[in-house]
Amino acid sequence: MSYGFIGLAMRQHLIRRWSLMRCVSPESVLEHTASVTMLTLIAGTIARERGKVIDLERLMGHAVVHDLSEVLCSDIVTPVKNATPALRAEFRKLEDAAEKQLIGTLPDSLQDPIQSYFELEGYEETLFKACDVYAAFIKCKLEIAAGNSAEFQQAFDTLSSTLEALKGSARKSRSWTTGSEARSAYPSISSWPVPR
Repeated sequence: MSYGFIGLAMRQHLIRRWSLMRCVSPESVLEHTASVTMLTLIAGTIARERGKVIDLERLMGHAVVHDLSEVLCSDIVTPVKNATPALRAEFRKLEDAAEKQLIGTLPDSLQDPIQSYFELEGYEETLFKACDVYAAFIKCKLEIAAGNSAEFQQAFDTLSSTLEALKGSARKSRSWTTGSEARSAYPSISSWPVPR
């Protein structure tokens, strides 16, 4: 059976995240995408209000499509995907091929505009990555709060370190501000609300 772009995109609700872990509350790729999109809207708006020039439409578009290739190549858990640089490169090729196939299901007039949402760079890429990781961090926090620390504590600790590294990376890339401006221009991840 042949599916169009929207039909394929909506299949994200069938793909389970955290597939190697017992979850108190299972999460689909579509649910994760919704969480990331909300966080991206908030973080992007805050960054823009604090003086950062960003393309919020492109940032939001990327949030919507960032895991879309998984409808064709499944959700590969991060530790496996990043086990070696060579393996990461091969998975990237697989994801690129899936993205190309997905774009091919769109009418010609939409292919280039939608394709542009699949790639980010610079500050926008770092900000988005922080939102993506933060969504996973929140999921871990919720699972731990529900008594599932045996499954999620290690992932929580790893994601906490990743968020701190991303925060530092974003601060280093902000050559456009100095002093107190630099401290307030990036939405502080540590000040984002965390479910208790």
